[in-house]
This record gives sequence, structure tokens and C-alpha cells, in this order.
Amino acid sequence: MTRRYLPVAVAALLASSLVACAAPGAGTAPGGRPAGKAAERAAQNPDYFAGKTLTVLVNFSAGGPTDIFARMVAQHLGKHIPGNPTVIVENRPGAGGVVGANQLYNTPRKDGLTVGIFSSPFSSQVLEGEGVQYDSARFLWLGGVNESQVSYAHQSLGIRAPRELPHAPNEVIVGGLSPDSAKDLSMRTFLNLLGVKYKYVTGYPGVAEITLAVRRGEINFAEDSLTSWMSHIVPMVKEGVAYPMGQRGIVKGGQIVRDPRVPDIPTYFETVLELRGAAAKQTVDYRAMELLIELGTMLRAIVYPPGTPSELVAVMRQAVADTFADPELQAAAEKQLGFQFEFMPGAEAQALAEKIIKTANEDPDALEYLRRLARETR
Repeated sequence: MTRRYLPVAVAALLASSLVACAAPGAGTAPGGRPAGKAAERAAQNPDYFAGKTLTVLVNFSAGGPTDIFARMVAQHLGKHIPGNPTVIVENRPGAGGVVGANQLYNTPRKDGLTVGIFSSPFSSQVLEGEGVQYDSARFLWLGGVNESQVSYAHQSLGIRAPRELPHAPNEVIVGGLSPDSAKDLSMRTFLNLLGVKYKYVTGYPGVAEITLAVRRGEINFAEDSLTSWMSHIVPMVKEGVAYPMGQRGIVKGGQIVRDPRVPDIPTYFETVLELRGAAAKQTVDYRAMELLIELGTMLRAIVYPPGTPSELVAVMRQAVADTFADPELQAAAEKQLGFQFEFMPGAEAQALAEKIIKTANEDPDALEYLRRLARETR
């Protein structure tokens, strides 16, 4: 496994473009400790957010799909919150999203003035990723959004369809975020199912950097969510620079099916069954892929840290729901991304998060397969 890190100069340039954290607001005690009953009483004030700044914390770098999604939502969120606070975005990338998730989960501030908009936090936790200091089920979920992920190959790999992967004339070089990220594990499990040998390059701080690495020829195989696929990769496909290799799919009625927003791209399972037959379903690799897709059911998480007053959670759940129902956000998504978001309300997302964590251990062999793969250094 080769780790890839953003050059210092580029990192500094990105950092200089980001907005600083909001100053501590009402509802926190001296030293940043939770203000307890005082915060709860303040939360009941309809003007609680008036004149304040709400920080949206993103756990990946600027320009990637999580950031694109978060900034689009943040642009419309403030007008749906009572008091109409100013909304800013702050990026906290690192360790495949773990750094930002840890920061929000363990913040001493429970004043409701910081919201996390993350990529799915489940896999790093379930796979016991390095440095994980959060419990996905104990975040206070304000909403969730479902998206498939699509993999693609650069033209330099010499293939144009997923069925050609086992016979690619050149070495497959996979680019990823961290060994325990669902993105990395998804691509590697798919290639393992097909018996494809590959080189693994990880440690990119975000998808934007992976896309640049593809264009530079450092890697030739990557995976993107629909948000980034539509805005960044589809133009490469139209240029003939990249070719779709498959999608994870989404869970509908208990079955994994093609995301209807990319109906022409086969799921990984379709390609595996085409090339290996129905016997592949009995392999641990296949079951591990099923588990990964379940862990990614809510690809986007909109959350508060545990301990935030319930009154604020209720207010923000309604505000987030109203934001996704906003015709202006829907129009922006259609114009910028070419599809509509599949939104899950806060209470429903909370219940699903708890179920995902609870049921992740039902197939210990598949779970151990993914944990072992996450520890591999090739």
C-alpha cells in the first residue's frame, strides 16, 4: 500500500480559503463546557439562533463530493432556521473522514451552533479503524441522504467496460482515502471478486485530490459518489478520458438494485455474476460487499453531537427537512448535479443508524474479511 498526502503548499492554499470556526455562542458555559439547563432554556427561545453563526463541519477536503453537497445545503439552510443565522462551512479532512467526525462527536460545545455534514461514518467505526472516537448511532441525526457510488477507469488502463477488467492490458492502480474507508474497501473487494490484481495507493485527503491524480496519471481506477460523478467525472466520460466500471447500487425493498439516477451503469454484483456465475454469492467476498453497501445506505449524514439539547434537535430536524423540500435547493441540485437528493428525515435516519450498527455483526466472517482487508498494506 502506498500512502499519498497533499503537498504542503497545496494544503496551505486550501486552508487559506476556508472560513474559520464560529465564535462560541449562547448556551455554553465558561471554558466551552455544556451549559446544561441554561442551554435547554435558551433552545426554547424562538430567537435563539438570531444574530448567531452556525458552522457546518465537513469531514473531507474542499472541492470533493461531501464538500459540494454540504455547501449546497448550507446555502439554503439558514433561511429555514428560526432567527435566520449566518451559516458558514468549515472543512476538517483527514483519516478518511475520521478527523472531522471525531471533532464534532467530542466537542465540549453542545450549543447547537455546529452541525456535521459527513460522508457515511459507519464503516470506519464497524471496522475498528484507527483513531475512531465516535459512535455513529449516538450522533443526533438531523437527516440522511442516500446515494450510490460509481467506479471508473482512466483511458490509460486500456479497457472500456467492466467485463474487461480481468484482462486489462495495463496494471490497475486504485486510488483511495484510507484503508478502512468504505470507498477503498468497495473498490478492492470488487476487484478481488473478479480476481483482478492491482496496486493500491491511499492517503488522499479527499475525492477532489483523487480526481486530480487520475488526470495526472498517478492512478487509473477510482470510485465517486453521484455528487462528484455527475459534476466531475461525467465530463471526463464525455471526453473519452474515463469509462464507468460499475456502481455499488442502493438498497430498495431489501434488494440491492441500480440507482435509478444512473440506470445504465451495472452494479458490481451484476458484473460479478456475469463473469463468475451464481456460485459467487456463496463467497465471503460477495457477502462482504453486501455488508459494505448496507454500511453506505446513508451516504450523507447530517448530525449534531451527542448531548445537544433535545429542543435544538427538534428545531434543526424540521429546518433540515424544510431545506430539502425547498424548491430552490431542488432546482440547484438538478442544475448543478443533474439529479434530486433522496432525503431521509432525522427520526428515521436515527433509527436506521442504530439498526446499521446493531446488525453489522450478523455475518462475522464478512466483517472479519473487511477488517483484514483494511489492515493489508499492499
